[in-house]
Amino acid sequence: MVTGLTPRGHGVRTNGIPLRRDLPTMPQALVDAGYHTASVGKLHLSNYGLSDAADSSKMGPDEFPELTSHWESEAITRMIEPYFGFEHVRITLGHATWVWGDYVTWLKTSHPKLWEKFEAQKVVPHPSGAEGCGRFTLDEEHHHTAWVANESIDYLQNRDKDKPFFLWTSFPDPHHAYHVPEPWDSMYDPADVVPPVGRDGELDDLAPFFREIYENELQLSGRKHPTRMPDEHRRVILAHTYGMISLLDKHVGRILDELDEQGLADNTVVAFISDHGDMMGDHGLLNKGPFHFEGLLRVPMIWRCPGQIPAAGTKQAMASLLDLPSTVLDMAGVPIPEGPTSPEAPKQPPAWPGRSLAPVLRGETDSVQDSVIVENDEDYLGLRLRTLITPTHKLTTYTDHRGPAPFGELFDLEEDPDELHNRWDDPRYRSLRAELTEKLHYRLTETDIAVPRRLSHA
Repeated sequence: MVTGLTPRGHGVRTNGIPLRRDLPTMPQALVDAGYHTASVGKLHLSNYGLSDAADSSKMGPDEFPELTSHWESEAITRMIEPYFGFEHVRITLGHATWVWGDYVTWLKTSHPKLWEKFEAQKVVPHPSGAEGCGRFTLDEEHHHTAWVANESIDYLQNRDKDKPFFLWTSFPDPHHAYHVPEPWDSMYDPADVVPPVGRDGELDDLAPFFREIYENELQLSGRKHPTRMPDEHRRVILAHTYGMISLLDKHVGRILDELDEQGLADNTVVAFISDHGDMMGDHGLLNKGPFHFEGLLRVPMIWRCPGQIPAAGTKQAMASLLDLPSTVLDMAGVPIPEGPTSPEAPKQPPAWPGRSLAPVLRGETDSVQDSVIVENDEDYLGLRLRTLITPTHKLTTYTDHRGPAPFGELFDLEEDPDELHNRWDDPRYRSLRAELTEKLHYRLTETDIAVPRRLSHA
């Protein structure tokens, strides 16, 4: 979303790896074109913590400004600027009651009594005992969702009016743990929520680690504890998440109102997106991990482009987060970093693998690609996942460092949109599996890194 590159391209294969500082970024490209750039809210571009093997002497605040230890020791009291092309940064790190950064500095300095209260009791657990569910003890006004909106509005009011702007407003919620202030924690009745999807026996058709994480402790990048739990608890989790979303909706509305009040709405592109979803109990799973199901991958992508989108509606075009930076720069009239610079350049692959969605949004074409890819490495299990998604099917392959991985996933998204029946070993899908595997190979090659550009023949 920031670099326009795949994990293969930028190197952050999984959490716990800092992003390289030498890569070109979307916000820096906008700065170079005369924009002022700002990030308010959560970022996660460098490490939150370090392993025992890491050399902490090389992890100073200038290079690792998101480390919890730097904020706890007050080696950092205000986020370092600029940061990966963001010139103005107001940051809140972590989720729920596990928070640090500028948000916590604001609480400590502006509301010391509330900070003492928060330190004494951060959450009131839900009476059901549902995992991670509870009431955030501070009121809405002092919750990080409100803080992110307030800081975003403050930026809009006090920005340099002589420059166009790019504002990246990033809310930590919705996310586990499910801690939300009143009355949002009780706004939805768990009995009324749409239950998770699943079927008896589906774990028998999936890779063995799915059953292991369901029944036992298994360390993953996104979770460790078993996901087996009473249905009542899953519904409480969903109800609290709905409350988080409604709270978010209110404060996104406040930011849009500010654009209206400043007369900016007709000249400002707004995109509402998310970096990931959550399993939310689907297929017996929670949170994140090596699960390439729709609940984790299919995220919002809502655009408001005054004067460019002819009519409101839903587009069925394939889209990926790789396409976000290319689309933003296209709409701003800014070239992609390290684009064509010589007569030989048109023969080179695109510097960024994403496609601009602007032609789709403007109604000029129905699609700019026939498939998208998803990838991540799960170092705790030694797995590498590579997924191809088309309008009709999804194929996931696994590479296991311990030996050949005899498992994979193939879902027919037309006949089985809830992904309840894995067709990987179904003989009726054998030829389709081979066809999609070949297509995945070509898409992975097509999206390999093409940065930096060659400077000469040799």
